[in-house]
Amino acid sequence: GGGGGGGGGTRLVHCFAEIKAEGAAPGAGFDERLTAASAAAVAESGVLPSQLSWISFSLGACVDIKRRLPQHSAFLVAYVGSAADAWAVARTAHRSKLDGIDLNADPAVVSAELAEWLHARGMRLAVWVWKAPAENDVQEVWEHMDRCGVDYFTSNLPLGLRRWDTERGSPGP
Repeated sequence: GGGGGGGGGTRLVHCFAEIKAEGAAPGAGFDERLTAASAAAVAESGVLPSQLSWISFSLGACVDIKRRLPQHSAFLVAYVGSAADAWAVARTAHRSKLDGIDLNADPAVVSAELAEWLHARGMRLAVWVWKAPAENDVQEVWEHMDRCGVDYFTSNLPLGLRRWDTERGSPGP
């Protein structure tokens, strides 16, 4: 998620909540009680779709939370080792009517073509980095992801990433 204080205008805060799965494969199991409780908490609290997206390594959990909260976005998370694997995840998410995918931030697997394919289908592309200190949480990777059209970048270095984002002239939150 992001956001911040300081002077100036209102900033959009958007959080990603992970539904934990029983493993890291798209077919990983999940506890339906978790998606039911999550949906109930969101409904009770009035958290808006513009404030919260769901992520999970479990395709079933993504599909279930999307069924329960259709206005909220759901992203299939995956660690992929090749561009072919990234495309397979994208096609699976599209067939499952999800809102996007969330891949490991690896320039060898994330491409502009993949982002364009997702965007053409109304989907988004997010990426994430390893636990700090992460060798893929550096300016060269940020720049590659930006050039590719990645929509969301989860970083361990929000101040460093924000500084880079500001220096390049981004109007984003």
